[in-house]
Amino acid sequence: MTTDHKRIGIMYLIAVTVFFFLGGLAASAIRIELITPDGDLLTADGYNRAFTLHGVVMVWFFLIPSIPAVFGNFLIPIMIGAKDMAFPKLNLFSWYLLVGGGAFTIFALLAGGVDTGWTFYTPLSTMFSNGHVVAVILGVFITGFSSILTGLNIIVTIHTLRAPGMTWFRMPLFCWSLYATSVILVLATPVLASTLILVAAEHLFHIGVFDPALGGDPLLFQHLFWFYSHPAVYIMILP
Repeated sequence: MTTDHKRIGIMYLIAVTVFFFLGGLAASAIRIELITPDGDLLTADGYNRAFTLHGVVMVWFFLIPSIPAVFGNFLIPIMIGAKDMAFPKLNLFSWYLLVGGGAFTIFALLAGGVDTGWTFYTPLSTMFSNGHVVAVILGVFITGFSSILTGLNIIVTIHTLRAPGMTWFRMPLFCWSLYATSVILVLATPVLASTLILVAAEHLFHIGVFDPALGGDPLLFQHLFWFYSHPAVYIMILP
């Protein structure tokens, strides 16, 4: 596979477009179901599963990676006068992580019927869901590493590969926005990954991180999750 930043940007564009249409199919099923009050198309459980599929795919595999991965890879080297990204092979590897994690997650969602919603809120994801939620969490966890690697690549590229005379204050505003976005990705995504690991561990081993019956704190998940999710809004808005 190629390591050219433009081609990888196009590969990301194709991948996120496929994820967009898959999430859109789930959204269409939800909207068609809401036309009438009766369960004509989906059962109550089926509706929750379609809602989860739509949310997981649209947030983790379309909204979060689309601008940094597609436009960042394609445009940043051109805008700062670099020949390529700082780590071309790592760039390609992050694409593999996104596609592999997305395929694994969608398969787990379709095969397992996970109905926790895209946030994996406890206790839904720890006490009242089937074991397939762990597989979905693993897929999102893998995709998180793709975001981290993309963010690191953008940061290092802007720091080290600017053309002579391309000072910080001569950089296009788009580069500044993606630099800030990448800092958010690198700092906040590990917190999300750690939170998902704790959810999976509590589901599998009942270790009592979030379950108050086992000495856990049910609000801890919200604090950890929103440590990532609130800054994640700016991943979509800043660029």
